[in-house]
Amino acid sequence: MDNRIIAIIMLIVFSAMYIDSQGATQNSQPDTEQYRQAAEQGDVEAQYNLGVIYYWGKGTERNYQQALKWYTRAAEQGLAKAQCNLGMMYYSAKGTDQDYKQAVEWLTKSAEQGYANAQNNLGVMYENGDGVGQDYQQALKWYTKASEQGLAKAQ
Repeated sequence: MDNRIIAIIMLIVFSAMYIDSQGATQNSQPDTEQYRQAAEQGDVEAQYNLGVIYYWGKGTERNYQQALKWYTRAAEQGLAKAQCNLGMMYYSAKGTDQDYKQAVEWLTKSAEQGYANAQNNLGVMYENGDGVGQDYQQALKWYTKASEQGLAKAQ
């Protein structure tokens, strides 16, 4: 396997979940209960923030199943950053079985909204043929879109 592909895979697996983890994680002890109350009332940002809190274990125990639950709720409401993180959870089998089909579906929804990290991650999936037929033209398309937004790892 080419060193660039290995580096890209490692980049995704070990760092892609940092995607937009600001917000809830800036405060080292976020008020999980306040987020939960708002999230249960349908607040999409609170749902996303709970996903971040549980994914990283900020102010609570790390719980990938809870992260998956809250990212899913936010993603279903169309929040691009939640769709991207949810796709990466399916990609990396965090809180769920590995499911490249679901990963591609959620990353595509996010990427089509112009979310640069999702565009880059989708490019990697097309380059490697993970969940899709290997397609270098599609990979280049998504890398270019992400790069045009200034995402350094896509360049």
